[in-house]
Amino acid sequence: MSFFEMNFSFSPMIKKQQVFIKSGLVLLFGFLCYYFFIDTKGIKSLEPHFSIASEDLVELYSDNEKKADNLYTNKIVEVYGTVKEISYLNDRKTIILAGNSENSNIICDLNENQLNKLNQLKNNQTVYIKGICKGYLKDVILLDCYIDTLKNNE
Repeated sequence: MSFFEMNFSFSPMIKKQQVFIKSGLVLLFGFLCYYFFIDTKGIKSLEPHFSIASEDLVELYSDNEKKADNLYTNKIVEVYGTVKEISYLNDRKTIILAGNSENSNIICDLNENQLNKLNQLKNNQTVYIKGICKGYLKDVILLDCYIDTLKNNE
């Protein structure tokens, strides 16, 4: 058997490896596109499903958590209310909006690129924040939040 005949006998295995490598590259490319283009635009570029005052959202959850979960959980919600506290605990940037009582508020975990806007805010300032509602654990939780500075200046 000549060298060329041996090389051809391995070609199906080489083709399988090439297909496997190409498939892996396509998956990697798809993940990178999602992460850098779709995910980073995410909520900022989308219209909210609901716009509601922070006190009203907390009240709805405290009155009937199951009904509020059905309406708001995993939806993009724009909340407007008074900044009660700004927190940098555990390398997270969080705004706590006043709810309808001392014990129940809205915790807005900010998207990482909101630091400049966060630094401009003060306690007791009215703010509009858009995020994904994740439910209620004594406080309403919003994740991946964006501060809407255009509405803040109205």
